[in-house]
Amino acid sequence: MSKWDPSRHLEGLQKEIETLERVRQEVLATSARGKVLMVYCLLGSLAFGALIAALSGNGSLILLGIPCLIISGGIVYHNYFSKGRARYNTMFKVGLIEPLVKSVEPGMNYDPGSGISQGMFVAADLFRRPDRYRSEDLFHGVIGKTNIMFSEVHAEEKHTTTDSKGNRKTTWTTLFKGVFLIADFHKEFRSPVSVMPDVAERSLGWFGKKLQKLGGSLQRLENPEFEKLFVVRGADPVETRYLLTPRMQECLIELHHRVGRGVCIGFRDSNVVLAIPNSVNLFEARVKVPAGDRMQLEGLLFDLWSCFRIVEDLDLNTRIWTKE
Repeated sequence: MSKWDPSRHLEGLQKEIETLERVRQEVLATSARGKVLMVYCLLGSLAFGALIAALSGNGSLILLGIPCLIISGGIVYHNYFSKGRARYNTMFKVGLIEPLVKSVEPGMNYDPGSGISQGMFVAADLFRRPDRYRSEDLFHGVIGKTNIMFSEVHAEEKHTTTDSKGNRKTTWTTLFKGVFLIADFHKEFRSPVSVMPDVAERSLGWFGKKLQKLGGSLQRLENPEFEKLFVVRGADPVETRYLLTPRMQECLIELHHRVGRGVCIGFRDSNVVLAIPNSVNLFEARVKVPAGDRMQLEGLLFDLWSCFRIVEDLDLNTRIWTKE
């Protein structure tokens, strides 16, 4: 992969940036008109409620203005805020991110409306089965000799509780939010191996180390730094070491330091799977920032480059072993 150099990837995109900036200005102007209309909707709804209350002599009927406010406010929001921003975001992805992807990695494709399927997410067996799942911004193709795909994923679990009065309350907790990546691995293997953040040992020390054994299939490796960062589970000790060579352990340590804590790795079905947590939507346009804003564009390029670089980080293009 080429060295990180954002300037050369932005060359030749001035026309696209100018078109996007015109659309952005239109969206902002429409939003400004929408804010004025929202004020009129508020005042009109209050006036309507007050009129009904005055005519009926029932002061509580002023609340009739609330449904009017909700309905009119929803219409204004959709037509003056939501629709325009969605249009700008779509144009930003198609008109700017697509050519940037091809500039950074010609073998990669971008499909903003698609994502990693829920079935593929569940099959990786890194997290519990989600009750609500959303995925978008699919990148797929070939980097060097390696097939790779990744997208943003938000997987949630549903929790329903009932209080002493019989009232039910539903809450949602995030199982995973971030970039979910699947890449071809250069070794053939039969039993799955998972490499998860070693939260227990970091937070509980010796006691946490004992707790790890309760999960079963725990495998210990020789690299002390790797052991502090990750907990490894695999049914076959020999195959686990075949996959997690000393060099691969070093690669995963470096990846951990680059992308931050919380990265989960799985080896399954001749693939390596990575779940890299991130609370921010990476590939979205910011309508309040100029389309050509250098910080926004370089940040977007860095996010792309950082994801593509995982092939290099894990040395996936090396083909010492031949699959069956």
